Amino acid sequence: MSAPSHDEAHEIATVESEKLAKWAQNFSREATVVRYPGGKPYRIPAEMAMQTDGAHIGMAKNMFSDRNLNLVGADYRRILELLMQQKEEGNIVIITSNVTRDENGNPINTENPTSGRDICHHTNDLLLPSRASWTASQFTGYNYRRSWRRGFDDFERLNPEYHRLREALAKDGCAPNFEYTLYRPDGALCSYSTSYFLCNDYCGDQVRIGISRPQDWSLIESAPELAIV
Repeated sequence: MSAPSHDEAHEIATVESEKLAKWAQNFSREATVVRYPGGKPYRIPAEMAMQTDGAHIGMAKNMFSDRNLNLVGADYRRILELLMQQKEEGNIVIITSNVTRDENGNPINTENPTSGRDICHHTNDLLLPSRASWTASQFTGYNYRRSWRRGFDDFERLNPEYHRLREALAKDGCAPNFEYTLYRPDGALCSYSTSYFLCNDYCGDQVRIGISRPQDWSLIESAPELAIV
């Protein structure tokens, strides 16, 4: 697939990533490639079409059983039990503030990925540098909105998928098998599939809890030689 410019290629590769992955899968190809003049193409792997993976669907069904749906009002002990359970099942768990705050800790409404902060509270040790470029402990205190920026050097706008996730959590309290792209701390653009849950009181903060298998990700664009995050 060809696009007339880098901006349009980036928009197609990020917003239409699931559709492009399905195309590759339907034609038994490893990936769909989005090219543009004078630049490195975007590669959307077929593996991003996670909904066709029976094991992935089974995991989501188990997580979204009646026993596990009550995370909106879950207390701290319930979250600790969830962390232990998911660790035993081999899943990554990331807990991030779902309330965007300014540098003084006050709630703020802003489109700018760096003016507001969605701070990471917890990441388990199944998130490895091979997937995330950092170790799990390095993500504690990280502002995840930086990773949700619209483009590699676009620190003015958020990825539309960020708003879609927040809307789904506000409406339903969960977002199963959510497909999205993020910029890793090293600047690489990657795709992920995560089941998200909303919890209104994790140590006094409203958070979104993301659960995913370690293999549920793909590299779309490699990190540049000089990271900007």
